[in-house]
Amino acid sequence: MEAARAGEAGKGFAVVAEEVRNLAQRSAGAAKDTSAMIEESTKRADNGVAIAQRVGESLEEIVTSTNKVNTLLGEIASASQEQSDGIGQVNKAVGEMDKVTQQNAGNAEELASAAEETSSQVQSLRALVGQFKVSGGEAVATVAAPSRAGGQHVASAPPLGPQRTGKPASKKGGQDDPKVVIPMDDDNKFESF
Repeated sequence: MEAARAGEAGKGFAVVAEEVRNLAQRSAGAAKDTSAMIEESTKRADNGVAIAQRVGESLEEIVTSTNKVNTLLGEIASASQEQSDGIGQVNKAVGEMDKVTQQNAGNAEELASAAEETSSQVQSLRALVGQFKVSGGEAVATVAAPSRAGGQHVASAPPLGPQRTGKPASKKGGQDDPKVVIPMDDDNKFESF
């Protein structure tokens, strides 16, 4: 209004007033934008604080989990040591079993040798028993006695019965009788034969 009244002189004033009005409008818009940006920054800051809190909680959980993992690793190491000791004991036991097996093999060889010796003794005993003949239900021993000429004289003893005492026959003319009676009922004398 004042510029219109001033005429030509007031034109410059009107231009300045218009610019001031535009500047005020832009300032008001910028202030609104700044307020919105401040609000947005505040929201983002709040979000950042919340995220930081969650990160802190996660870090605490990570620390707790790490402690648990360390405890588990210690238990695993202890169990591994126990297993190693157990394997060592098993190896020792296997070694002892190997020694016992070797000893058993040696004992088996000795038993086989003893069995062979026993077999040969059984054969000798069979040959010895084969020298006895059964006559009339009574055993008769055939015994070889040395003769005067240095040879063997085979004589058959009479049937053995309860009346036999096992003593040598009486001497005839100062010489031994080649017949020797071996009683079948006296085991000790039979073993010495």
